Amino acid sequence: LGFITIRALKMNEMQISVESVDSLTRRLNVTVPVSQLEQSKHQRLVELAKKTRLDGFRPGKVPISVIEKLYGNSIWQDIIEKCLQTSLLAALEQKALNPAGQPHIELIKAEPGTELTYTASFEIYPEIEAPELKGICLERLNVVITEADLDKVLEQVRSQYAEWIEVSKKASYGYQVTFDLVFSDSEEKTRRDLQWVLEEGKIPEGFSALLNSSAGETLHVSFPKEQGSDELHLAKLEVKKVAEVKLPDLDNAFAKRLDIKEGTVEALRDQIRKHMQIELDRILREKLKAQVIERLMARYAVEKLPQGLLAQEFQRLEQDIHKKYKQQEGKEKIPLSEIEKADLMQTARRRVKLGLLFNVLIEKHHLQVDETRVQQHIDQLANAFQFDQMVRDRFYKDKNMMMGIRSSVLEEQVIDKLLEEVEYTEKVAQYAEVMNLSRENHIANTEGATV
Repeated sequence: LGFITIRALKMNEMQISVESVDSLTRRLNVTVPVSQLEQSKHQRLVELAKKTRLDGFRPGKVPISVIEKLYGNSIWQDIIEKCLQTSLLAALEQKALNPAGQPHIELIKAEPGTELTYTASFEIYPEIEAPELKGICLERLNVVITEADLDKVLEQVRSQYAEWIEVSKKASYGYQVTFDLVFSDSEEKTRRDLQWVLEEGKIPEGFSALLNSSAGETLHVSFPKEQGSDELHLAKLEVKKVAEVKLPDLDNAFAKRLDIKEGTVEALRDQIRKHMQIELDRILREKLKAQVIERLMARYAVEKLPQGLLAQEFQRLEQDIHKKYKQQEGKEKIPLSEIEKADLMQTARRRVKLGLLFNVLIEKHHLQVDETRVQQHIDQLANAFQFDQMVRDRFYKDKNMMMGIRSSVLEEQVIDKLLEEVEYTEKVAQYAEVMNLSRENHIANTEGATV
């Protein structure tokens, strides 16, 4: 039948009424007069008559009455379907209503030759005052990367390219031990060629015998079957090899090995310092952002949240958890406990509230996505890969990924506006302290996200 065209609806002919079910729920009652529907139907019949070929009639001369007998019901259904969309948009615009989610259309009456009536139920966004943080004081860390900090990171880079040389010495801290773990329990399988680097304070309970062990030794050990359990595994550790680390020399050859263009240690140090500064700036920005969000959430209460948005956010968080379970442990969908659901709902409420506050700020400052920052964000992500242009092209072609990136950029623009309003107190901090705290926070956030 082709695409059905509905002429612009005449607002003064439509009947529209709004009911307030509760503080956020609205019920919109709409009636579209039959005259508008019949007009659209007649227009479509005329268009179809010009294109239809039937035996006994010249091309374009098929009577409209014949076309109506053949296609009238189908055309009417398409007219109604299109009119539901256009009339709902028109009614929402006339009543200045902004639904928080997709309206639910029900009680549709649209018999051929009669007016169209229906009801649309939906939630609206709560009224929120435009947030601001004037008078709020945030802590801003002042961190300088020292030569000692740079030297430590260089040592970490060297350790990534370390070689393990087999020695005939006894194993001590810092040595690598290769061994087989042979269980006495028949139900447990032997685990072969395990390789551990012995680090102080990080040797699992029951395995301290590996210290001072030598290749060829057999050690009898016992250790808990599960963390905190009184049940023990009895096993043998068959030590195969003890190895000592050999770090590469910090010279121009090492710089060339790392694809440093200039091929010098000085250029390597400059590049590592640059990356350290980029990562430090990112972490300091995240710390300020976290303070802004906490102050914003504490200062502005949003008592009533749209239930539809909460349900969508809860479902999104739940899907993320199941996806992580499947990726990390290979487990299929596992029902969440009531405690886990309550924690997840609390997270959903926080996210929805923050989103509402951010939306008000976007409207207040008339913010639009900064396309330059979008490009910079994509470049930063793509530069982490070897085939950066290929990755960059993939980003631009993936609509969902681009939507997420643009949303993140707009969020950062909101944070910028809030940071312009606050005052600061400066605090001197050490690079190592900031980076260690960042790693601890990342671990805590990861654990919290997986419930």
